Amino acid sequence: MDAIYKKLAVVGEVGAGKTELIKVISEISPFATEEKSSVDIGKEYTTVGIDYGRLTLGSDVALGLYGLPGQKRFAMLWDMVKNGLWGLLVLVKYGETIKIDQIEELISHFDPASSNLPVVIGVSHSENANDEALDSLVEHIQNVLINYQLIAPVIPVDPRNIESNLMLLELFLSLSTQEDEVDEDYNELQGLEFRV
Repeated sequence: MDAIYKKLAVVGEVGAGKTELIKVISEISPFATEEKSSVDIGKEYTTVGIDYGRLTLGSDVALGLYGLPGQKRFAMLWDMVKNGLWGLLVLVKYGETIKIDQIEELISHFDPASSNLPVVIGVSHSENANDEALDSLVEHIQNVLINYQLIAPVIPVDPRNIESNLMLLELFLSLSTQEDEVDEDYNELQGLEFRV
């Protein structure tokens, strides 16, 4: 029996934790494309290509983890992994400013609603966030999702923590299993409201 290969795209803004998430959960030494940043982006290194890792989900299922830069100028990289995706993980970095336009660009480009592609929004760097600010961020994200006819879980994540990352994968497994088994179940899921 041939192994089944699935692809998970991990996208998001600079410093959201894409490379770290892949490093933490990949069972192989991940292929990382970080380079020293030539401008002040709040960290010394940034991803300039596709980070790649791999994880076995079962005896016959392998998951390719594709970490992609979130800036629109890297859309050609988005196109390289867009077809045949199993899931789309959008990491949003909690901070003083909300980069809604960047989230909209990612959702618009990957267009998950047209293919019933499971989407999860992970909010990183939110360990010390107060409830009011976090609720405001979640509300802004949910408004973007509604504009693109999507309902997706919006949950806090710590890309440095393996349990947090595996929880994301379990969520994708749950969403994709429901979609694969019965489309009506997936449609019912769309009516649920997910909160941080």
